[in-house]
Order: sequence, then structure tokens, then C-alpha cells
Amino acid sequence: MNRRILLVLAAIALAVAAPRPAHAQGGGKQPDPRPFALFRDLFDTAGDMHGPWVTMTWQPQLQYQWQSDGVPMNNFSPTVSWQAYTWFTPELTMNVNLALNQVNQGPTNDDWAAYGMGAQAGDVWLQWSDQRTGIIGGRYTAPFGLAPLILPGVFDTTLVSNYSFGGLMGGLGTLSTGDEGLGIHALNAGFFGVDTTFMANNVFVATPQADGPGTGGGVDSWVIGYAAENVPLIFPTLQWNISYIQFGDGRGAEENQKGFNAGAYWQYVIDNSTESTLDARYWSVGPLVEYVRFWDSGGTADQTTEYFTVGIITNYGNWQADVTWGFQNVSGAAGVGSNSLNPGRTELVTANIGYNFFGPQSLVQLGYAYEDTEGQDINHQIGLQVNFPITILEWTPLWE
Repeated sequence: MNRRILLVLAAIALAVAAPRPAHAQGGGKQPDPRPFALFRDLFDTAGDMHGPWVTMTWQPQLQYQWQSDGVPMNNFSPTVSWQAYTWFTPELTMNVNLALNQVNQGPTNDDWAAYGMGAQAGDVWLQWSDQRTGIIGGRYTAPFGLAPLILPGVFDTTLVSNYSFGGLMGGLGTLSTGDEGLGIHALNAGFFGVDTTFMANNVFVATPQADGPGTGGGVDSWVIGYAAENVPLIFPTLQWNISYIQFGDGRGAEENQKGFNAGAYWQYVIDNSTESTLDARYWSVGPLVEYVRFWDSGGTADQTTEYFTVGIITNYGNWQADVTWGFQNVSGAAGVGSNSLNPGRTELVTANIGYNFFGPQSLVQLGYAYEDTEGQDINHQIGLQVNFPITILEWTPLWE
């Protein structure tokens, strides 16, 4: 117990000691490495600054976990991520995202700290965009689903993370209408294969050979979608995403996994007057709903997996809170290979509360999660996460 208390205090001390907040991409709870996930990023120049700059994000996640059916589990896992956006010209941008985190799964029903830590690459891509057309090439995360982007809170390895597909090598293109009063509407399409290059390897720990959908070594997987943001329904805050993804051949996969996603999020502003905003009393509440279905999930023939998630997100001044409920239902054949799931239903309830100390991304969060698998395995988790991005380098380029 003393060790965990010291780790919590050390993490909080790191956040408080940071000198200044960062220029944030997208204005979300944490820097979003996913290209085109928030389409307002295409219009964001961070005031008069186009870069290049480097943003460093400290994100220690401290988690105490116990299982009601069995011996309690006590574990601690930290994460430190580093991200760099570089503007070569106003249209040409490069993103590099690296992380030091837990790579190998820790032992269950045991005490452990910082088990299986490794350094690895996240999204590494080059983008050209003129605010209507965007093209990227490199290692990216598929624009599939809203819930993995908006709802994770403290627990970013819960059910919705099962359809957050990162480590994809290929290209992605977007055509956008721009924000001209009716919201931003965009069509996107991409092709990819799961990364098996040197960037998929970890430092400090061994990297297992990738298997499952899309790991056959080619770029025979693809994704298409239609997304919208800032749609003016009472308030110009409605956004939605509809997408389809199909994975190519993969090691240990009998069939090619296919998936469909439909989700929407709408933020209702209760009080956004100038006086309230300046006094840190801006108040909003927003519901999110999302449905996802996979056929031949995990590469297992005749296996179907469904996800349904609903949530409420509220912001009041410097406070943030969210409550979510969702389920994962696996039906059909039993899973084969490490990427497939066994038939059954899992329900998950999470609640998070956070406070912004210096800006919208300088956030300390406390959360609770309850997970029930077919009434047999019941898990309770509580966690604390400190997120504090720091801009350590920036200057105005010559074209300014």
C-alpha cells in the first residue's frame, strides 16, 4: 500500500511541476493522434502559430483493481506518451506519436507494478491538407467509431477499445465541405495492412508476432466512412460517424473480419454566456450513442460480435464528468487464435470525474468501472489518471 501511495504522489507532483499548458490539437480531453477524427483540426492553426512545435504529454495511469470472485488483484501501470506535430508548410504536416507503456499483460490475481513495460510507435504519418481535401500516408488509426475517441476517460482499455484499430500502414483520404453554416461533412476512404515493419517492434520487451485479421503482410484491408461535425441542431454541436471496415487475410484468421459502425454525439449547452465562460461556469451536457457489429470477428468463421454504448458527458467550468453503459455480445462459433473472443455477453458501467487545472487538456481524473461477464466474472476497478501536455518547442516559420 505504501508503494502505491508514493506512486500516486509522484505522478501528481510531475503534473503540478510542469511549467505551462500546451497548444492542444482539437480541444479534447487529451491530444488525439487519430487523423481526421476531429475535422476542426483541419482548420486549427493554434492562433498565429503554425509550428513546428513539439508537444509532450505526461499520462501516468494509476489503477487499483480487485476481482470479487477470486483473489484480489493489485496492480499499477504507468504511461508516458510523446507526440510531435511539425508544420513544414501551412498544408504539409507530419505527426509522430511514441509511447512508453505496458506492452505485455501482467499476471492475474497477483501484485505487480510496471509489468512488461515497452516503448513503441503510435501514429506516424505525413499529411497534406488544404482544408477541403486531406491525404495522409504512413502508420495511422482507422477513423472507425466515436466512442473510443470521446468516452474512454480513465479506463482506455475497456470494451470500446476493441474497435480502436491502430498500427495500420497505408493511406487515407478525406473530402470535406468545410464549415459554412451547415456543419462539416466529410467522406473518407483508406487502404491499409496491419503494421509488421520495424515500427511494430517494442524496445525493452520482446514483440510477439502479429496475428489475426489484416496481418497477412499486404495492404488488402480498407475502410470507408461518412462523418459530420458542428451540425446546427439547436446548438451547432451534433456530430456523427458512419463507417465500414474490412480486413484482408491474416495469420491465424479463417475469414476476413468485416465491421459496421454508426454513432452520434450531441452537446447541449446550458449556459455559455460570456460572463459565465469567463467565470469558469460554462455548462454543457451531451449524450452519446453508438452501435458496432462485426462479422467473422477476430477472423473466426460465423462468429458475430456486437457492441452498444450509451453515455452522458457533462462539463461545468473546470469540471468534467461522464457516465457510460455498454455491452459486448459474442455469438456463433467459439473463437480461434489470440484475437477472437469466446461467445457470451459482457456488460460494463463506468463513471469518471475530472478537473482541469491549467487548460482543457491539463486534467486529473478519478474513475470507477464495473464489469460483469455472464454473471460469472465480476470486476471492480478504481483509477486515477493525470494528463498534462507541455509545449517544449515552437516558433513561427519563414512563410509567416
